[in-house]
Amino acid sequence: MGTLIRDAARAIAATALCALAFAAGATGDTTLVYGGGGEGKVVFDGRLHAGKGYSCDDCHKSFAPTGTRLFDTKRRALVDKAAHKSRGSCFACHDGKAAPDDCDACHRENTAGNKAAVSPPAVRLHGAASAVDSLVAPNKAAVEKATGLALAVDRSNAGKGLIDLVDGKCDAALASAGLETVVAAAKAAGREVDAARLRMTVIASDQVVFVVNPANPVRSLAPEQLRDIHAGKVTNWKEVGGPDLPVQVVTDTLASATRGLIQQAVLKGAPYATTAKAVKIDAVSDEVAALPGAIGGLGAGFVKAGKVAVIETQKVERPLGLITLGEPDAKVAKVIEAFRAAVAR
Repeated sequence: MGTLIRDAARAIAATALCALAFAAGATGDTTLVYGGGGEGKVVFDGRLHAGKGYSCDDCHKSFAPTGTRLFDTKRRALVDKAAHKSRGSCFACHDGKAAPDDCDACHRENTAGNKAAVSPPAVRLHGAASAVDSLVAPNKAAVEKATGLALAVDRSNAGKGLIDLVDGKCDAALASAGLETVVAAAKAAGREVDAARLRMTVIASDQVVFVVNPANPVRSLAPEQLRDIHAGKVTNWKEVGGPDLPVQVVTDTLASATRGLIQQAVLKGAPYATTAKAVKIDAVSDEVAALPGAIGGLGAGFVKAGKVAVIETQKVERPLGLITLGEPDAKVAKVIEAFRAAVAR
């Protein structure tokens, strides 16, 4: 019970002091520090909020979802427990979805005034599994050491990462294809995103390859053959010099940038065969290994050697990078430069 009371008190203090920060006239380039009610100083970072696309008017004049102001600029805005529960003031956004609502997100110092024994400030990177495995994971330790920032990585797919970005759940989305393809992946996942709001920074490049079951003797395909297979025009391997065996196309999920890139580069925008089987990118090699007539496209780093055979065909390259809303903020910019330095070594 004591822990629950303490946690509630800290959250209430965070809300109240966040409101005070706005009342004190914080601007887009201001950092303000408040007492924290004995639970550790609270920091309001105006630059962080501005970097997410928010302006002073968003809270002081009209909060978009309700059309009303959250904070009065002419008096102190003290937030009590009831306001906290109603998701007013700071917690209109800091609800654990649009923005963090944990105590340590605002309380930066302990009651003794010393730096709390907490993790370094985190940069949240969500999105493409290919970017995580080929770019982030191999260089994470070096980037954290170079920047003094912790990388909080959520490995999913490019479309979901972009949706998380526009929902405020991460600082940058991880991309494994061009911006247009990632936006299309988010649309396939049910979310329209305005590409004009986005900025993609390319850090490295990767290659998409195509694999078949080892029992299939086909080891090369012309670009036109590869296209017709994925489009469902070629339905049996004997049509391309292989055995009398039905073709089964295996692809990544609808929100995947890898799938979108193949549709763009190989299919030239035409739809996949209606019989194509969508699985998570980690499972493509396993699925192809289990189906004698299967063929799948995936990042080179996902190929499970010995389980599948890579065929010789057209080269499909793609960028790996980070997508931000507008220009990267200071923390993300440091991370980008650190990744570039790590990749260059």
